Amino acid sequence: MAYEYNADSRQLDFPNPFYAENWFLVAASVMLSGGGIGLLLLSRGAIAGGHGLRSVLPLLLGIGLLVAGLNQGRRVLMQLRFFFGRSRPAGLAPELTADATGRSGGSDELKETLRQNALSYPEPQGPLNNLLHAGIRNLIFAPRPVQFIAQRQFQTAIAIVVTLLSFLVAWLGFGNGKAADWMGLFYFGFSVLLLLRPLESGVAAPANVGMRGLIGLILAAIFVPVLLPFVASGLPSLDWLSLNVQTLFLLLAALLGVGLYFVALMHQMTGLPPTNMAREQTSLSMNCHPKQLLDELDRTLQDTWVERIPNRRYAKTVPLIGSGAGTFAAELVEETQPMSGTGQNRVEPGAAFTMPRYRFIAWLDVVGVALIALGVAWLLVFGAKFRPEVVDVHLFSLLTLGLAMLVVGHYCLRAGHVLWGRFDFVSRLVWVEMQGNYQSAQMNFGNTFTDRVKTEKQLINIETMTLRVWAAELDSVIFGKNAQRFIVGLRGVPDYARQLAAHLVDFAQEQSVIVAPTSRTDMQKSAVLGAMNRLGGQADAALPQAMMQAIQGATTPPPTPLPATITPPYCSGCQTPVNAADRFCGNCGHALAGAG
Repeated sequence: MAYEYNADSRQLDFPNPFYAENWFLVAASVMLSGGGIGLLLLSRGAIAGGHGLRSVLPLLLGIGLLVAGLNQGRRVLMQLRFFFGRSRPAGLAPELTADATGRSGGSDELKETLRQNALSYPEPQGPLNNLLHAGIRNLIFAPRPVQFIAQRQFQTAIAIVVTLLSFLVAWLGFGNGKAADWMGLFYFGFSVLLLLRPLESGVAAPANVGMRGLIGLILAAIFVPVLLPFVASGLPSLDWLSLNVQTLFLLLAALLGVGLYFVALMHQMTGLPPTNMAREQTSLSMNCHPKQLLDELDRTLQDTWVERIPNRRYAKTVPLIGSGAGTFAAELVEETQPMSGTGQNRVEPGAAFTMPRYRFIAWLDVVGVALIALGVAWLLVFGAKFRPEVVDVHLFSLLTLGLAMLVVGHYCLRAGHVLWGRFDFVSRLVWVEMQGNYQSAQMNFGNTFTDRVKTEKQLINIETMTLRVWAAELDSVIFGKNAQRFIVGLRGVPDYARQLAAHLVDFAQEQSVIVAPTSRTDMQKSAVLGAMNRLGGQADAALPQAMMQAIQGATTPPPTPLPATITPPYCSGCQTPVNAADRFCGNCGHALAGAG
């Protein structure tokens, strides 16, 4: 998508919404890259010892940390500048080009929203979602992405809690032994998978646990301690890898991250949305094609373009008129360019902790960076103390614990990114619909016997056509500049709807039904014909002169008389100006002309 810039439309130059997040990503990138370089330096001694594949473990960890750090740096570089052109945000329905007609399912939904004077929200499905909405009653009015993420985060929290309880039951049931080692590996891997599910957009989520998932986790808590001893006897020993403590830390840290994310989501709610509509309905009669009314509406809406940015057109139906009599319908649905409703300002990292909407997002990033720092520190300790010839259980515990913290830290940073990209917009939606009946007619103007000039015109007579104008200001929101936009508020604009309807009625009633010459060329030709009619049977020699006089009279306006210039009298002897009533010159004493 291209970035469209206009110097006269500076309100779309939004500040970078990821400015504060970039600082947290820079910190994470520096720590990951530094830890990776440190492990690469530490791995040289282990590789020089020559103890097989085990000696390259610090090297692999260093490469992994370095790649993760560079990936975080890549995200920072991609978010250094933020471009938000005139073609963003996305429309509320598929848009039509300037010369296209038609409609879509999305435009029908918009019209139904205006007609019903109500916003539509998806009802929660499933017992867990209904439990969430029963506890947070206003969640149903939150933006749809917030609803979806909150539902899935609630399910994720339940999955983590049930997994934690199941793990504790299994851990206490085994205590130690081969089965306990395999049980720790199972729960560690399951917890990591819970947090590695994608979280890339507003409707994606890390987990979607229903009743089947809960029943499965509960059954695992009951039967895994019973079944593992029978299976573990045939499995290799994992006495060098004890993951029970690491799994406990992983689940607790994950629960903290999910809890912070859920609280941050709740601060994205704005309360009960406004829902009221302005509709102006009238009937009118006119003697013109209804397409003329649609053209005037198009011109009127173009005069009110916001920042001279074309409106988004979602539906347009042109009236079809045939011969005889029939019915017609026409409509136009347009939305003005969505503009920032809250005055987007750049969020500084320090100020983010004082703003209700961003406070818990910032703390979520703080937790993510802290967990990454803790994970990198433990991995560096592992690399410094690692000896390929010795298998140290406690040392491998540091390795797995560091990896667990990196997983949770990555989850926190990715979760916060979704919420940093929120934008609120205000726009105006107009829907004009026309319905009526028409009859074709013919009108003659002029006396058949006496008038030399007569006019004739085919008319479309429309009686009591229904004209409806719907107008509302829309509050909408997006999470990400290319994401889908959702309506979160509806406010009627009665004055605008009333003025637009009155303007269209006045335009329809002012349409002329008589054909008459209006241009200068028409007037010249009419004058020539009139001159020829007046001359009748006169001599041919008089015809050119009469035609020229007629043309001149029709095209040249009569000269405007100039005011007369009064010249004062002068003395004939010394040329000095004198008054008209004087008898002698006051300068030289010469007798003036006309003095008696």
